[in-house]
Amino acid sequence: MNNQLFLTISIVVLSIGFFFLGLSSTVYRWRAFMNKPAWNGLTRPFLIIGSIFFVVGLALVYLFYPK
Repeated sequence: MNNQLFLTISIVVLSIGFFFLGLSSTVYRWRAFMNKPAWNGLTRPFLIIGSIFFVVGLALVYLFYPK
């Protein structure tokens, strides 16, 4: 397969990581605003999923970036 395709896929994975990290931050702020325990709810799962996607996407971009 083409390296361009792998680079595109890795950028999509990295973007998904950014999305979940942003969603985690939004949920955290919303729960704090609503005076609920901020780390309960979906904050931690979104943070874990986002971190995994971010690290994997960053590694893939590093591997498939044209030299």
